[in-house]
Amino acid sequence: MSLTKRSVDVAGIPVGYYEDGPSAGAVPPIALVHGGTGHPETSFAGLLEAFTPDRPVLVPGYSGSDLTPLPEDGKVDVDLLADQVLGVIRASGKGPADLFGISTGAVVAAAAAARAPELVRRMVLLGGFLHYRHPWQRLLVRTWRKLAELDANAFAEYTLLHVLSDRFLDSMSPVERLRLRSGLAPTQGMVELVDFVSRVDITEHVTKIEAPTLVLGMTHDQLVPVRYAREFRAAIPGADYVELDSGHAAAIEVPEELLKTINAFLA
Repeated sequence: MSLTKRSVDVAGIPVGYYEDGPSAGAVPPIALVHGGTGHPETSFAGLLEAFTPDRPVLVPGYSGSDLTPLPEDGKVDVDLLADQVLGVIRASGKGPADLFGISTGAVVAAAAAARAPELVRRMVLLGGFLHYRHPWQRLLVRTWRKLAELDANAFAEYTLLHVLSDRFLDSMSPVERLRLRSGLAPTQGMVELVDFVSRVDITEHVTKIEAPTLVLGMTHDQLVPVRYAREFRAAIPGADYVELDSGHAAAIEVPEELLKTINAFLA
């Protein structure tokens, strides 16, 4: 599959994104919003290939990704990242779009839908959260952040431990684990996005969401345990909820079930 790489200026920052699929059609475009530790081109596993035959696909890379630089001061906030996603939808000329956000990308997608409801038709949010300020959450993110300073390999391995379920990680070969771990070394952008998780709170944003929304929780999620996914769903007006038998990275662990669930909601 060949993705077309593009860029659009949003508030003075060149926001990179990928575009694929048919140029137009009866089906609205879908924008895939990656998580804080993922790269836009690889975060969605085989989902891209499943979407592109039928609909236009946009894959924004917000600040902190390998497509888009951080602001000059090195700090991001949720409105900045949401506006970057919205800028990509506007630049494509194909909106309103459906949104599918993963993890931090689910937080950013929710904020985007609140800021520009006219640009979002429907939305699926996987592994999202209102904030990361409960005591358990603060302890996890502090440890994660400290490992970025002390030991890059330990940071990557710690990331694998809470992104994948124990049973899935145990089923992988050493080569597969090494391949995933090699993409999780802490870059400056990734570390800032970990810091962003510790600061973000979209409690006020979600009350303004108008698009029909499906929140996906994962039964074995060790990064966003299901009680936080349910809290997220309860805060979004009229949101539906489905729980997948997976760890946080459902696109890797249960891609067929995930795709079926997304397509059923966006139909």
